[in-house]
Amino acid sequence: MSGQRIDAMIEISAQAICDPAQPLETLPHRLAEQWPEAPALELTVALASAADAVQAVFDEAGQSGRRAQRVWRQAAMVAADLHYLALSGANAATAGDLLAFWRSEDDMKDTS
Repeated sequence: MSGQRIDAMIEISAQAICDPAQPLETLPHRLAEQWPEAPALELTVALASAADAVQAVFDEAGQSGRRAQRVWRQAAMVAADLHYLALSGANAATAGDLLAFWRSEDDMKDTS
């Protein structure tokens, strides 16, 4: 795990949580696009660490606390996607692999 990379991911995630103008829905995708070579689980670590840090400062109350809860759920969903891919025999070693999976899932939704 690259310390500088994970720190940058956490910083970007924490800033997104605290800035209501930034959409949270695309946060995992944005991280994966910026660091496609990163181990996929680093996304989960970064999202969870940022959510934890924001809640340590702002608690769960208020807008930042509620947004942190959404990012906790995103971290769990990233981990669930990785587990699904592992069970299905797909290789999702990097954030780029995970991003490709998400894009293929989005394409499948568009055709149904």
